[in-house]
Amino acid sequence: MASAGIDCRLILWRMRKPLGTSRPTHHSFSMSRRFVSLLLILLSLGPNLIFGQDLSLAEAKQAFAKADAKLKSVYEEAKEIVPGYRFAKIQKGQRDWIAYRDHRAAGAAQFDGAATSGKETANPEYWKAMAYLTDTRIEILNAWMKVDTFAKTWEGTWIDGYGGILRIADNPDGTLAFTCTVVRGPTYHLGNINGTVTTNQTTARFTTRVDNDTPETWLTFLLEGDGRLRVIGENTQFFHGARAYFDGSYLRVRELTAEDRAEM
Repeated sequence: MASAGIDCRLILWRMRKPLGTSRPTHHSFSMSRRFVSLLLILLSLGPNLIFGQDLSLAEAKQAFAKADAKLKSVYEEAKEIVPGYRFAKIQKGQRDWIAYRDHRAAGAAQFDGAATSGKETANPEYWKAMAYLTDTRIEILNAWMKVDTFAKTWEGTWIDGYGGILRIADNPDGTLAFTCTVVRGPTYHLGNINGTVTTNQTTARFTTRVDNDTPETWLTFLLEGDGRLRVIGENTQFFHGARAYFDGSYLRVRELTAEDRAEM
């Protein structure tokens, strides 16, 4: 299970005011919709909410050290199990992720811990963020090792490792039902979109329109052939906050559970 990496109390407090969107009301989430979307992420990404715990600086550092040691172990395991051409993608992704982790942790220290610039590492929020981001990266590495174990082509729960979760279910008529929910960045910009898509082997597409005065929203889903599913969005701004996005490469972390299906 992936770590959510979100402080529930902080998020719920921030739900009292607009989060990351200045769109007109009829293009924005209602408060209840945004609240439910967030709860879906918290419930689906797992119980290990390190970011929601009150930890001292020493405890937060210890939490990161534990997660980092596990990451190194899982990375070595993946190196032995994953085919070379896929592991090369893991290596590149790891380098990109380290840069993201450090930037995101500094942002968490400033935003959640009121740390001043240059003193982020002296703040517990920095190390809590480092820990939960590392836990999520472990889930990504585990997902790479499970790429060939799923019986169905599309169905399952997918994550991108950067705050996005995508659930896909097969429909009896051959279409796919999906829900994509995201929490992006240190200011927790939210997004949620769901619907039914038709597929053409390795490609699926969803289209919708908020009203007759707005451009059509597209989401394209592409199976990349290496176990990843790429999501490409166009005109999706009506379904997420200013700094949120649905785009990214997602990896399947598990089969759909009964709880997943109930939340779709």
